[in-house]
Amino acid sequence: MSKVITNNITPRSGSSVGLTGDLVSSGSITGTTGTFSGSVSVGGTITYEDVTNVDSVGVITARSDVSIADKIIHTGDTNTAIRFPAADTFTVETGGSERLRVTSAGLIDISGGIQVSENVTPTSGAGLELFREGGGAGQIQAYDRSGSAWLPLILKGSTQSFHASGSERLSISSSGAAIFKGGLAEKYENAGTTLGSQPNNPLSDGNVILFTGNESGNKTINFTGVHATLSNGETVSFTAILTPNNSGKITVVQVDGQAITVKWSGGSAPSAGSSGQDIYTFQILKTGTGTSDYTVFGAATNYA
Repeated sequence: MSKVITNNITPRSGSSVGLTGDLVSSGSITGTTGTFSGSVSVGGTITYEDVTNVDSVGVITARSDVSIADKIIHTGDTNTAIRFPAADTFTVETGGSERLRVTSAGLIDISGGIQVSENVTPTSGAGLELFREGGGAGQIQAYDRSGSAWLPLILKGSTQSFHASGSERLSISSSGAAIFKGGLAEKYENAGTTLGSQPNNPLSDGNVILFTGNESGNKTINFTGVHATLSNGETVSFTAILTPNNSGKITVVQVDGQAITVKWSGGSAPSAGSSGQDIYTFQILKTGTGTSDYTVFGAATNYA
């Protein structure tokens, strides 16, 4: 028999249908088991009920998505899996425990730490390499390839050490103290105008401000970006350089628009210098969480 064309095939109970050629049916085929020695082509959808396992000795190819309810496991190692525990989230498990999670916000959470290698020196050409130095227990070194030089960050227990040109330049202790092994350079802002024209001065522009041009009369200086940056118990200092011309002087200090009474050196606000530059220094201490919870110490010196 080469081909059977029919609408429906339903074998009697206990019997079977045997075909050695093609079967073409425009209706339904009902049976309890089936064995095919060749290819089976289905142009529509295969709907199954109570199928608990699909066993394939070869490659399973899906031409669209593969939809699973929870996880993909490793054959013979069922406690290693890729899981989808929540919407827009996937995790990786080994040994039955979660090791990696990517959240819906794109955050990556790695449990158990990162170990890339245990080389004594970084691998040439790598963009970023983490390794534990062979002779330094508890030390983790991260190397960032910058041009032709390696810029290392060394973590030793609770201390972080930053190196440049093969030498330590900065270390941060477990208490948060920063220790500079060389000089400390700080930028200053050349305002290019007078304080009268630029009363608002953000912390992000620098802590030293040079004003040019002759000032006149009483001036207000407003330091912005401070309240959102400082926490209770922290402090910041500012230096303002004015050309007083026997008239201009700072009488009001504001922190993000809030006027703070200044504790002036000598007990009273300084007068304007007759010539040269007046250099004002302000130490601002945050004493609480409110917008007026600040103590400001001020001083001025004239440099002719």
